Amino acid sequence: MIDAGRRTLRLIGYWDGPRTPGWPVPQDFVDPGWDALERDLVTDYLTQGFVFRGFGGISRRRMCGQENGALELTDGTWYWPDGLAHYLRDHDVRLPQVFVDHVNAQFDRLETPDTDTEWWRNLK
Repeated sequence: MIDAGRRTLRLIGYWDGPRTPGWPVPQDFVDPGWDALERDLVTDYLTQGFVFRGFGGISRRRMCGQENGALELTDGTWYWPDGLAHYLRDHDVRLPQVFVDHVNAQFDRLETPDTDTEWWRNLK
């Protein structure tokens, strides 16, 4: 039975490997021409997610073999492995435009918020 109150999180950033056969390959997403400012914005966003889950083991990065983290992070809409930012920063991986657009929309929303200070002031 599906709980109508549950929210679906969308996974991004898991790659083909021993435990995830048939998933995307990071080399297919390499784009050294990606605008550096946008890449840095998305990279920073990925490092600032909330911890979603932790695991007992460490995976290996698919492009360089370094150890990856053991956490998944989320922004409440998407979730990703905590080592995903490394792929953008060190290997020029460009994530799909739907995710980049999501990140840009989050920053746009935070730059021009309506603010409410009165509720706090009225608590005295």
